[in-house]
Amino acid sequence: MANKDFEVKQILKAYRQGLISDELFAEQMQELGGNGATGGLDVANVFDHRGSLFAKLQETPMSQTVAFTLPAGYGNDTENTHKGDQIIYAIEGCATAKVSGTEQDIKAGDVLMIPAGAPHTLRTGNESFFGFTILAPPEL
Repeated sequence: MANKDFEVKQILKAYRQGLISDELFAEQMQELGGNGATGGLDVANVFDHRGSLFAKLQETPMSQTVAFTLPAGYGNDTENTHKGDQIIYAIEGCATAKVSGTEQDIKAGDVLMIPAGAPHTLRTGNESFFGFTILAPPEL
């Protein structure tokens, strides 16, 4: 599992830096067993993906839904940015979000809006974090 998580992180990093195309990203994620887009009209159960590092649930030309779990002690040294807005809904656990240099703790039930282009990271403490995110437009 550690190797798969590492590969997913490296593919995500390359994609976010514009080093690989959308098609190559989708192909590599599919090879690693990542969830493909469902077309946007199907119902997806977020809880079916609890524990998954990254599970793309649905996608339309304008948005994308993803469930994700960050393990306890997770920290990302590199800030991410996205072309469009990102909304994160915290389902279980807590994390510290840093958005445009400002840190804020988020816990189950909280919603975090990250504006397009804002540099951001998430880190966890002693417990894992299970969340759901919406990206508009699709990016992952």
